Amino acid sequence: MKYKIIALLGSVLLLTGCWDHTNIEDYSLVMGIGLGIDAEEKEKVGMLTQLYLPVADAKGVAELSFRNLYTKGETVLDATRELELIDQGILSDHQLVLVFHEDALRKWRAEELINQKIRDERARRGIRIFVTEVPLQTLFKYPVEARVAPTSKMLDALAQNTDRSTKVLPPVTLGTLSDNINRGYTMILPKVTVKDGNLELDGGQILKKGVHLADSLSPDQITSLNWLTGEVKAGVVQAKVDGYRVVYEVLSSRIESVKTTLENDKLTMDIYVKSDGRLAENWDPKENTYDPTYLKKLEGLFEKTVETQVDQIVNDMQTKYEAAPFKLVKYVRVQQYPFWKKNKDNWDEVFSEATVRFHVDLTITDFGIRGKRQ
Repeated sequence: MKYKIIALLGSVLLLTGCWDHTNIEDYSLVMGIGLGIDAEEKEKVGMLTQLYLPVADAKGVAELSFRNLYTKGETVLDATRELELIDQGILSDHQLVLVFHEDALRKWRAEELINQKIRDERARRGIRIFVTEVPLQTLFKYPVEARVAPTSKMLDALAQNTDRSTKVLPPVTLGTLSDNINRGYTMILPKVTVKDGNLELDGGQILKKGVHLADSLSPDQITSLNWLTGEVKAGVVQAKVDGYRVVYEVLSSRIESVKTTLENDKLTMDIYVKSDGRLAENWDPKENTYDPTYLKKLEGLFEKTVETQVDQIVNDMQTKYEAAPFKLVKYVRVQQYPFWKKNKDNWDEVFSEATVRFHVDLTITDFGIRGKRQ
């Protein structure tokens, strides 16, 4: 009987609910944050915070909107505390993006700007990282059309377009950035800009061992880099046959193998990539894709186009930027472990002196319902 009474009392206590709670409407949920240099006090970090703002239309139906708040401080945490003087109950658990202004990365190291986020147990390591040269107050106002997702959600969506274009870098997250800075690797951060009133990804910004480089990569260079590192999921390759335009659409692509060799402590890398795709467009008046010889000719043209582009980005990374794609180091670590262990802190220098050969095998598996001119 005694145990039944105890159980009953316990049940009653559970029914009383939580004694310490805060209503959800009392919180402000962070969507995105931009970090830059304050325009007036150059030694202070300027922080623009984009917050969820649920509002209702004339019919009382809630729709997602936002508001932007600007604060500044000696550190990121200082700027965050200033934000809480304006709006109580700030929650960053659902933050989607973190945008650096280029000037901030020139003035401070990336690891300094992300230090507070990495230490915060509530911060998601999956936050997507971007860089921009557009003033943050301007960037976070786009797009300007009514009933369009705010900047933070648009950037999060754009980062996922790797399955649509070769010109989009694989998303860089807070966790990836932190890990690779600690390892001393070079990172390419997606660059975002505003064109014709729309947000647009515009190549990438080189971050060498956490330090901003003045040079940035164009969207076409990002395409070449994606082929080199095996990150191409979709997109097109354009070439010319007898002066006429032809287009290969990537259906699948993957690194078949990477072979590394050493000679006199000099590294050689042979990268083999395989891709299947379709002939998406052909302006050649003599088209005859039913002829295996003609099809082989097109495949050779597309392969040469890709290999030429990749050879150029390898040369640029080795000589102009002296920076190495960090994703290739794993093959050296597995296949040449003693060499990697000796040089793991100098991967940029090793790559700059290495011989890198890129080989691609493109196969046209489909050419649609038209294969020959009448």
